[in-house]
Order: sequence, then C-alpha cells, then structure tokens
Amino acid sequence: MKYAVITYIFGKNQELLREPLIIDKGVEYICITDQKDLKSKIWKIIYEPQSNVKSLRDKVALVKFNPFKYTNADKIIIQDSSLQCISSLIPLFESINEYDIGLKKHPFQSNLKEELPYWKPRGLQQFQIKKFEKMASMNNIKLEEIPLYECCLLCIHNNEKTKEIFKQLLNLMKILGYNNDMIITQQCPFAYLLKTYYNNLKIKILNQHNYFNRYMHNTKRRNNS
Repeated sequence: MKYAVITYIFGKNQELLREPLIIDKGVEYICITDQKDLKSKIWKIIYEPQSNVKSLRDKVALVKFNPFKYTNADKIIIQDSSLQCISSLIPLFESINEYDIGLKKHPFQSNLKEELPYWKPRGLQQFQIKKFEKMASMNNIKLEEIPLYECCLLCIHNNEKTKEIFKQLLNLMKILGYNNDMIITQQCPFAYLLKTYYNNLKIKILNQHNYFNRYMHNTKRRNNS
C-alpha cells in the first residue's frame, strides 16, 4: 500500500512551504509549484509553471483535483499550503479504507445558500450565483439542502470513482466561471456536485486539529478554524 501527501504553491511570495513536523517513513511528500527556487529537505518539488494558465486559483485547482498525475500512491492526502503536519498521518491514511472521501466540514456556514454571498466581495458575480440557483431548480433541489465542506484537506482513494468526481468538478468549475477563468470558489461547486450527483458517496468528516496546524495564508500566524 503506497501513501502520498500532495500540496501546491503557485505565485511568487503567495504562500509558505511548511515542513511536516513529523515525517512518516515510506510516505511520499510532493509539492507542485511554479517557483523554480523553492527548496525543501522533505517535500519532493515538482516544477510545473502552467504558463498557459493565467489564474493562480486555476493553477491550484488543476493540481489539487488531478493528484494522480503526480503519484501512483493508493491513498492520497491533499493539503492546502496553509496546513502544517504536526503528527503521524498513518492513522489518517489507514482510515481512508473506511470511506470514499474525507473532507473538512466548513467551520462557519452550514449550507451552500449561506456560503455563496460570502464570495461576492472576493469576486463572485451575481450571475454566477444565479447559475447555481438555476441548476438547483433544474435538479429539484434547494441550495439550503446542500451541506458545505472545505477543500483545504482531502483524503482520497486513487481509483476511478475519485478520478471521475474530480474530472466532473473541474468541468463544473469551468462552466460556472467567466472571462476564461474557472469560478473562484472550489468548495461551492464541490458541495453542489457531491449532493446532486454523488449523494450515496460515503463521506468522512475530518478533524484537521488531530493532524495539522492551520495558518493564515502567507503568514506564520495560526488560524484556529
């Protein structure tokens, strides 16, 4: 059984590469980046500039939801660069056998209807929110019925089901985007996709605090969410 941890950093001075405080023997640690000068004693640095992609958010999404390009590990943990591993991840890897996908529950909003307005100051357009509402109406579902997750931590199987879900997610993000960029939020289309088309998926709610410290983006300051 092969295990891999994948993280990603795109954009000069955008994020810090945080070294794991505990390193598990036999686990592959991989960081995908567009920074040639990024160095690490632990992470295997894969330089991938994605020169044809202008949005840093899109670069992240194209890596995060296609981890199979970088490893053939059986179980994969995908962690945001704001997370730093503080304990052995072996129990977390072993727990993946018990579910289809592990996700962190959103700490503030409980459903998609509550979350969408919070993205407007970050650039989400009103017509994109209308797209969600139209899709929900066509699928006979209410946005308040769609539970919300974060995408900063994912525990997955390297199998055809996960590959299909991630492929559909990237397609949906493109459909919901504009100006040739994908939609700026990952968690909103992901929540919609899981509830509408993968409702029978066995989802495990992860407690990141058992394994990670979380920091504000591009800072040393802790974030307790």
